[in-house]
Amino acid sequence: MDFKIINNKGIFEIHGDFTNIQTNQVADYFSNLLDKYYEIIICLKQVDKIDNTAIKVIRSIAAKARRRSKILFVLGKENENITKQLKKANLNIYKNDYAN
Repeated sequence: MDFKIINNKGIFEIHGDFTNIQTNQVADYFSNLLDKYYEIIICLKQVDKIDNTAIKVIRSIAAKARRRSKILFVLGKENENITKQLKKANLNIYKNDYAN
């Protein structure tokens, strides 16, 4: 599947394979958003595949949000395509308290 980041009414959905090929694009995209907004919502429900480099980017985005006292919601806990890799990396980033 082609990789895309879609702004769906303020929820930034990542679609397709999120692998090292797209990590610079994702890092730059969300870094710019963190420069502009107080709250960012990332949805991983449509990610088909994720690798270790992409997990490092997510970890970096979360760390940047914390350093800047920004709020970061990550949705998509039910996506079985990526859950195992995130658990293996001990990356607990999902927020369940966001109400759309």
